[in-house]
Parts: sequence; structure tokens; C-alpha cells
Amino acid sequence: MKTVLIIDDNHDYRETFREILEDNEVEVFESDCPDSAYELLSTIDPPDLIICDLHMPFTHKEDAGEYPISRDVGIKTAQELAWVYPNTPVVALTASDPSEMKQVKSELAPIPAYPKPVHYKELVELIHCLLLCKDFGGLQ
Repeated sequence: MKTVLIIDDNHDYRETFREILEDNEVEVFESDCPDSAYELLSTIDPPDLIICDLHMPFTHKEDAGEYPISRDVGIKTAQELAWVYPNTPVVALTASDPSEMKQVKSELAPIPAYPKPVHYKELVELIHCLLLCKDFGGLQ
């Protein structure tokens, strides 16, 4: 069974992604921030795909105030995960303003970035392709 890690501070998005992925026979791991994602990744085999939100806090622990909530948190997290797990596709999803998407994609390249909300059919097609295709970078 394929596995996907979802990192998103929005519970509703994680729940929606989980339902869609599980309906398509994908095992799902969830994290609400990069800090807990790193902890989770230390306890599981590398997932087959990582979906990472961009605009979120680094942590929800007591020292959360020391970390600003920003798009940079997600960008750095996605880049670091792509470096640490070179055989695992990383995809960024963002609710950034559509006028900012070109800049976001430029900052993340070669990691593909997609705007939220993602429609059901598009998400299923994207996940299917990323889990089965070797050349996922051309989907941007």
C-alpha cells in the first residue's frame, strides 16, 4: 500500500485529503506542523509522497510564539524534506493569493506547487500520477 504524509495546520484540509486518499487505498499519515512531522518521520518508513502546506506555524508546542507563522515555514520545510528524502516526491499546496503563485513556484522549484482549494478530481489525478510516475517535476 502506498503512503502519504500530509503536513497542514488546517484540520479540515487534512481530513478531506485523508478521506480522498483512503478512498483510493492510500495509507495516510498526518501532521499539523513541521515540528510534529519531523517527529513522525523519525518513527515511520519514508512515505511515498509528502504533501506540504506552505503557510503554517513551525510548531504548536509551548515555544510556538518564537516561530512566526509564514509561507517561509512551509517553503523551507518542503525544501528540506525534498533534500532529506530525495526519492520521495514533495508537493506544496498553498492558499496564497493567485497573483503570488508564480513567485511561490519560483521559490520552490523544482518542487511543484498547487493552489488551494484543490478539487477532488484534480487531487486524485495528481496523487495517482505522483505515486506512479517517475518524472513528477513536469506537472507544474
